[in-house]
Amino acid sequence: MVFGFSSGIRAAYSVSDNPSFVAEPWYVYPAKHKSNGKHVSVYIFDKSKFESQVTKLCSSRSNTKNPKLIASESIELLKYEVSQLSKLRHPQILTIYEVLEETKSKLIFASEQVVDSLLTMQMSKLDDITIQKGLLQVSKGLQFLHNQCHVVHFNLQPSSVFINTQGDWKIAGLRFSQNLNDLSPEDRENFFIMNNASIVPFANLNLNYTAPELLVSSAPKLTTANDLWSLGCLCYYLYNGGDQLISCFDPNSISDYKTEFKKFEQKFYNHRPSELKYLLKQIPEQFYPILTGVLARYPHDRPTIDQFIDSDFFNGSLIKAMWIIDEFSTKSADEKRVFLAGLLEGSSSQNLLSQFPAMFRTSKLLPIVIELIATEVNIPNDKPETDELVANALKIVFKIGESLSSLSFHDKIYEPLLNGGSKPKKQDKTTFAKLLNYTVKARLTIVENLSIIQSKLNDRQLTDMLGMSAELFLTSAPTEAAHKQQQILLQDTFLAQSPYFVKKFDFPYLKNTFFPLLCQVFKTTTVLSTKLTTIDVFLKYLQDKVIDKTIVTEQLLPILKNLKSRDKRIVKDVLALFGEICASSHIGLDTIPVVETILPQCWKLAFDCNDCSKVEFNQFVREINAIQKGAIDKKLATLPDTVPKHYQAESATPDFESMINTENINRNNQESMTKAPSSGVMLPTKREARTETTANAGANAGAKAETKARSKEDDYALKPRPKLRPKPLAPKPLAKDAAIPLRFGATSTHSNLMNKVEATWNKLEDDEFDSFQQAGVRTEMAANNSPRTASQNDWSTQSPLTPTPRNPPPGFTGSVLTPNSTGKKVEYQMDDSLI
Repeated sequence: MVFGFSSGIRAAYSVSDNPSFVAEPWYVYPAKHKSNGKHVSVYIFDKSKFESQVTKLCSSRSNTKNPKLIASESIELLKYEVSQLSKLRHPQILTIYEVLEETKSKLIFASEQVVDSLLTMQMSKLDDITIQKGLLQVSKGLQFLHNQCHVVHFNLQPSSVFINTQGDWKIAGLRFSQNLNDLSPEDRENFFIMNNASIVPFANLNLNYTAPELLVSSAPKLTTANDLWSLGCLCYYLYNGGDQLISCFDPNSISDYKTEFKKFEQKFYNHRPSELKYLLKQIPEQFYPILTGVLARYPHDRPTIDQFIDSDFFNGSLIKAMWIIDEFSTKSADEKRVFLAGLLEGSSSQNLLSQFPAMFRTSKLLPIVIELIATEVNIPNDKPETDELVANALKIVFKIGESLSSLSFHDKIYEPLLNGGSKPKKQDKTTFAKLLNYTVKARLTIVENLSIIQSKLNDRQLTDMLGMSAELFLTSAPTEAAHKQQQILLQDTFLAQSPYFVKKFDFPYLKNTFFPLLCQVFKTTTVLSTKLTTIDVFLKYLQDKVIDKTIVTEQLLPILKNLKSRDKRIVKDVLALFGEICASSHIGLDTIPVVETILPQCWKLAFDCNDCSKVEFNQFVREINAIQKGAIDKKLATLPDTVPKHYQAESATPDFESMINTENINRNNQESMTKAPSSGVMLPTKREARTETTANAGANAGAKAETKARSKEDDYALKPRPKLRPKPLAPKPLAKDAAIPLRFGATSTHSNLMNKVEATWNKLEDDEFDSFQQAGVRTEMAANNSPRTASQNDWSTQSPLTPTPRNPPPGFTGSVLTPNSTGKKVEYQMDDSLI
């Protein structure tokens, strides 16, 4: 900041770098109190710079006073002005917060925050209502000066009227004010303007706004009527875009004033008010009667300030309403309630609220109603009158906010009223939290204006606000049972609004918090309108792709499956919802939940609905058939045009053609053949003795014939891979007198299967067999060997050779070939399945 001072005003306030405007000779800066944050305006007059300018002006002119004396008189005049303002307390008089502070180089004081003056403001911003209301405020200020203070302002002009942040007009510029109580009657009757030719402009009266009796008349008289003339000239200035009623070339020249006044006198006086249009120009015609009286030539012909205020010009309902707002803090609670309700009567374009000037609504009315709400919600009150007062105040807030920009809405409405705070621990202490818990009607008013709130706030601000209030909007407290109808309306209104803002929620919040809350409302409510609204909300969520497959299957379908109501309106909407779920490509629901959950529930709803007509029931059936057809088509889309062969073979329902093509005539024989091995049992290698060659020849021929006869049958049997026939071992030559060695295996081709198996299993390894052949008892065993007779059965039998009990081979007994380690006989049994 430019002004970093160390004490007083300069230490207590942070002053802006640039002035808001200049009210000669003051530079007016916006400032903020460092401790309490209060906004003010700081007025600074640079004495050093002013004194140098006065010295420069005096050096260029002759016959002037001492520059220091001129500067000193001018500075004293400014001190008197601030002193007079500090003594006065009135809503239409500029309020002084910090009295004058004088330093070596500056004069400084602080007042309520003002943003402009009538001299510096853009005249295009002024409309007729604003001017009318401003003139009434100035008149009220003059009324206070004249009636209560007995003070003549004597300097009423555009530069003496300031405008604060709420659009109120404030009287200032009291440097020439005169207290009638300080003057004798003689002094009042002969009041001459002296020393109006100072080289300092602000030390002279502006003659363009000075009453003629003080300049033209031979007997000047100081009265309150002087200010009425100045007020009439100010009215002309405001309605005609800054033009002067009496425009002197030099506003400090009395001679110029007399010349201009004569011209005005000829045009204005001795004419009917209706003939003054060419002179008064843009001034409204309803203002003519009172304005012509204010601009009367002689003071006693002018109305008093009370008569001016009571004129028909200020008797309209709009201006009276604006004046009530100016005095709103002095009204009772019932008067406030009635007045706010009256502002909202009629359509939005015809009520009084819409007729207020935009600046008045935003700068004056809006802060008043927000302050009213903040005050009332801090005081628990269950009176219906107070509830209505807060609700109407909220409606006015949102009506005004609709015309604001997003930035202005944030600063003027969201921050003081709707901001729930970013820290959960402090949320309950905010004005918004108290407002939500105040009454159902207050919450309903907020919900009814959600569209305005949504259009003005960013996504984060909106979601924070709704996340804090959604549960209160959808549920009711036991203490609010008396307001059941308002609670139902609140639920239905919020549900109907939700599709417009639900996309702004984060998906985790939507899935885990907000949508389950909607499902809970749907399950628990017994109100038909709420149920229908909830179903419609679900349908819009599906169409807008707000919810996904997981939410549908895990949350939505279960509550629809357990639906108990059978009202035809609910059935109709639920069937439409089911149809949207099944048809939605975004959801992509599988056929299984459609078949297992949706279709059974649809048929159950349709057939349990008893209050529908035939036409309505047929409509239900058509919708269900459409769902079913969709599931069928989806299933068919996954199937091939023809069934693969491996599925045909496993088909549980054969057809005639497949039976003919796959039938096997020899199936029964094949089944019986596969019970036994398809090939002959592998036999051990036969070693024929020399003495048996001729005898075995006939037997071999018979076996070959039998094998040939069965070869055809063996073709149909399963044939294991045959083992390689072991290479016969050639016996070692024996001596002529040696006995025939012991032989194992069949000695005939007609041995039975058991003998074959025994012979095979009892076969020794080659190395054992070689050792066996080398035994020293071969001769004796061969000598005692007796011939056997072949059996005549189909299967040949074979008996093992019985060695003599003398000298058995090493490791064997004389009966059955058994290891000596066990000494047990081994018995073999034939498996019947092999026969």
